[in-house]
Amino acid sequence: MHLSLPDYATRFDILSLAACFLKLKGVGNEPRQATGFFWRMGSKVFLITNWHVVTGINMMDGKPIGNGWVPERIELSYFERQVENNPSIPSAPRTRTGFAPTVNVPLYEDFHNPFWIQHSMAFEWNVDLVALELVNLPDQSRVFCVNDMTYDRYLHFAGSDVFVLGHALPESTNAYPVPFPIWKRGSIASEIIVPWNMRPAFLIDCRTSKGMSGSPVFARIFGPAPLADFTTRLDNIITSEFMGIYSGRLFDDDNNASIGLVWHRHLIDECLQSPAQGSREWAPSQSIKLFAPLKRSEEGGPPA
Repeated sequence: MHLSLPDYATRFDILSLAACFLKLKGVGNEPRQATGFFWRMGSKVFLITNWHVVTGINMMDGKPIGNGWVPERIELSYFERQVENNPSIPSAPRTRTGFAPTVNVPLYEDFHNPFWIQHSMAFEWNVDLVALELVNLPDQSRVFCVNDMTYDRYLHFAGSDVFVLGHALPESTNAYPVPFPIWKRGSIASEIIVPWNMRPAFLIDCRTSKGMSGSPVFARIFGPAPLADFTTRLDNIITSEFMGIYSGRLFDDDNNASIGLVWHRHLIDECLQSPAQGSREWAPSQSIKLFAPLKRSEEGGPPA
């Protein structure tokens, strides 16, 4: 008996292949998952995800998360796409998919010398981002990298729509070889040109879930789109733009997770072009303290 499919007028979104499923493996059997995505630099392909995903440490304060559990390797699963008439890097990604490989990605050979690279200002700005070169992919030309596409640049405002593309649902609920990611809709929650809390990031109002750490974030407009050059694109049904990498939620005074944090996209290129050796040893930021606003004394006197 064949599964009957609905007859909706639709089109598969190639960006749904952007997020890969990360199964974190280590000592202990508790299933843990996260999200990552592929990034191409020359002939190399990198996995992009969060520093806290590979270390089990909160990048903001250096405290352990998940009861201090630390992964030893990643089982990376993704859908390949079909590539036609292009044996190397694609210029026009195809939408049909083929196999669904799973690749083992070791995080370190020696515990204190991990394989990943990170931003040169990782601990100064708390940049929750790492890149792992993938050397054992079955076929690099069939991997969809986020930067394989060119994106229109359009005007962004506080309140504009964004989508976090990640793996919100546990693997146990999935019937496919690889879980498809979930599009979680939200909005820009801070003035995007103002560095959040003196860091190269912005906030989003989005009800995200566990497992979405490391997700790519896209802004998209349905219908006419105001472009960065103050013209308007009228001929696209959807206009998308890659914005950055999601790295979790901030907590309010009642310890409720509420607002999400997104690191700007340019940090990925900076990390790959001028990398710092990966480290799992967290260090407190000195530059953030240096430029933090001065606090008044408890008596209400001059700044301390």
